[in-house]
Amino acid sequence: MKSILELSEVKAYKYFMESSNYCSLDLPKYIDFSKVLTYVEGKVGKKTFDDILKCKEKKPSEYEGVNHRLLIKKDAQFTYRPIDVVNPYLYYLLVRQITTRGNWKEIKRVFSTFVSPNIDVISIPKVKGDMDKSHKAASITDWWENVEQKTIALSLKYRYMFVSDITNCYGSIYTHTIAWALMGKDAAKQKKGKPGLLGNMIDTYMQGMQYGQTNGIPQGSVLFDFIAEMVLGYADSQVSEVLTRKNITDYKILRYRDDYRIFCNKKEELEKIAFVLQDILANLNFQLNTKKTLLTEDVIENALKPDKLAYMKRYPLYRKAGKRIYTTASSLQQELIYIHQFAKEFPNSGTLKKLLTTFSKRLHIRKKRVNDPEILIAILTEIALGSPKCYPIVLQLCSVLIDKFSTTSKREEIVNP
Repeated sequence: MKSILELSEVKAYKYFMESSNYCSLDLPKYIDFSKVLTYVEGKVGKKTFDDILKCKEKKPSEYEGVNHRLLIKKDAQFTYRPIDVVNPYLYYLLVRQITTRGNWKEIKRVFSTFVSPNIDVISIPKVKGDMDKSHKAASITDWWENVEQKTIALSLKYRYMFVSDITNCYGSIYTHTIAWALMGKDAAKQKKGKPGLLGNMIDTYMQGMQYGQTNGIPQGSVLFDFIAEMVLGYADSQVSEVLTRKNITDYKILRYRDDYRIFCNKKEELEKIAFVLQDILANLNFQLNTKKTLLTEDVIENALKPDKLAYMKRYPLYRKAGKRIYTTASSLQQELIYIHQFAKEFPNSGTLKKLLTTFSKRLHIRKKRVNDPEILIAILTEIALGSPKCYPIVLQLCSVLIDKFSTTSKREEIVNP
């Protein structure tokens, strides 16, 4: 699945100017912003931001309410999330500015400096594939494949996981930090307000959309998701640098926007990593959400959202019709997650052994269709650790799955992580 950073500046411009990316809310099909964006594009033409300002008495930042704000309910109580349908003129001008050949090249270069072997970023906006109905669908697919699945796979290598997210992430972004991310903090401070620099221009547009405020950026557009990634990617690079200086190298971080999952084999080191992360985020005006912060040894259970686990636990896993065995699960992976949850409540039980035996029969029938052996081995290993009586059958199942890897080196990596 392509990320937006793989696109040329021309294709990136078209991507941002799509109606579903201009406003990423789930709106009825008949609400389409394409005509509005096309009208603005034609109306503005080649005029620059400065050309437009010459015809106005005030700057956009001196006007209140240039965007249309909606409050979207987050829960059944009284919590709302502000979503902005941003001013299409300012939006178009910003998109055009970001996707000039020079600026787009510079943005891609800066993102390349954020890359770290220990940090996987999964939330760079994605281009929808042939099977995806929208770019949002592509992002949801990415969450499943690269967050939940990777978390389960990493349980083979790491004992502990730290989970947290940023409180009110978009509302906390200090607009000047966008320039810090693109130029470096010291250079950005020295060149603050200097015209012609990309970081300063984006900062100016953010303030223009928010009545001059420097705290927070709009939500509700893929463009602002991308701008947020600039600041969050800058934070990633700082975390990596500090941990390298502290000689902490045996860890993995998965980040999806403002959600963090940190993996480590030493609890003391994991606590140090979490402290470094919080310190760097605080310097960027962010705070971690204490209500959603967790340090756990139960990586697999916390890989999935609670609603998924609850759904799996409420229904019988297997039923028989004659000699055939049917399952309520949609995949072998779901079957094992169900058995994993049962094993936590009833370790070493006879019923657990019976469930694993039934799974073994189904695996032998479907083993040609197994495409995620590493994930299945990870779940089985976790089951065995809590239920020693199940060692023989788990080892037998793992031996079948290890055969699915095409290279000896990969088999050895799984057996000796």
